[in-house]
Amino acid sequence: MSQSQHAPDAPTWSDPNTCPFCDGELSDPGAGFIDHLDASDACETSFDLWKDRVSSDIGGEWSG
Repeated sequence: MSQSQHAPDAPTWSDPNTCPFCDGELSDPGAGFIDHLDASDACETSFDLWKDRVSSDIGGEWSG
């Protein structure tokens, strides 16, 4: 399986069955994403960075 690493500030959120940070296939779009983050330090770091960057746009505390 070919995987490309996206920049953490420009993930591709186009397919809920793949990780937006590495294009890796997810077991399912919900819990599978969380499981993937737990298994992939690079994707977890990219997600945390992305979340920090967008949280100021959302306002208040984001539960995501």
